[in-house]
Amino acid sequence: MENRLQEVANKELEALQVKKITRKEAIRKAGYIAVSAATTMILLGTPKTASASPAPPPAEPQRGGNGGGSRGPWK
Repeated sequence: MENRLQEVANKELEALQVKKITRKEAIRKAGYIAVSAATTMILLGTPKTASASPAPPPAEPQRGGNGGGSRGPWK
């Protein structure tokens, strides 16, 4: 059992070493993350646009047409 676990651990270590990326790829990925974070901050940082829209009217309760039973919306 220990040999099997050791084999799996060695395979995982080898896989991690193979997955290394170049400096150019790392910079590109960091750029994507930075753009995504900036976009999120811009979209979430504008509460004026969210508060400028009027609130929807409250929903009126619907009258069930299911014969007045206590089963609710399920038929």
